[in-house]
This record gives sequence, structure tokens and C-alpha cells, in this order.
Amino acid sequence: MPTVAGCKNTAIIPGTEIPDTPDNREILQVIERFRTSFVRQDPAGILATAHPTYYDESGTDDPSDDIVYEELGPILRRRIAQLESVRFTIEYLDVYMRRDRATVNVWIDATFRLKPILGDDGMPRFPRAWSPSRTTPSSS
Repeated sequence: MPTVAGCKNTAIIPGTEIPDTPDNREILQVIERFRTSFVRQDPAGILATAHPTYYDESGTDDPSDDIVYEELGPILRRRIAQLESVRFTIEYLDVYMRRDRATVNVWIDATFRLKPILGDDGMPRFPRAWSPSRTTPSSS
């Protein structure tokens, strides 16, 4: 049974305040496929949610670190392989539609742990308890 929002008498998607429409459901389902693929550390699942026009400037003005869709699969496989564990939740706040574009406002709460970096001897280069102060010779 759909949830009904306050006085508006409008059905909302459970766990959100977003109106329950076919478009809104489809949009949130795509984002959930992305989120669950990330948690499962499934690069193919993540890539399946990207549009062929995907383009990421990596948050810099340097074009050498930009990523296009054709490069995304190998990058995802390499980076996901570096993860030991992932925790990723999303709270959906609003969905705005304009022509063929949607904007979704969310709160993301995510953390991850990287696998240890191994040295030539196969041992972690930086043990979990490593800190810069432990590598500094003590002065007496």
C-alpha cells in the first residue's frame, strides 16, 4: 500500500518524501543500482548505470585527468580492486525533472577501506597502526 504524504493526499515513495510516480521510481532505481553495485564492489554493475556520454573532469582544470565513458570500465575495475570494504547509504531528498533531464538531491554517507599496499616482500608497506611519528628516529 503506498504511503500518503500529509495533507497533499499524494502517494510517496516509502522511506522518502518524494512523490511516487513512474519516472521518480525509475530514477531512484537507477541510483540504487549504482549504490548497491558500489557496495558489492561490482565495476560492471556501476558501469551499467553510466550513460555513453559520461564525462568527468575529476574536479580539476587539468584535462589530463578527465575521464570519458570509453575509459570508465578499466578505471572502475582498477579502482574497485583496491577496495577492501565499502559502506554507502543514500537519503533521497528531491527529484526535479526538466524535459529529458532529472536532478536528484541526496545526502550521501559513505566510507571505504583500501586494501593494504604490499611491498616487494608481500608484506603491507604501511601496517594499519602506521603513523608518521613511528618512522621518525627518536632523539635522546
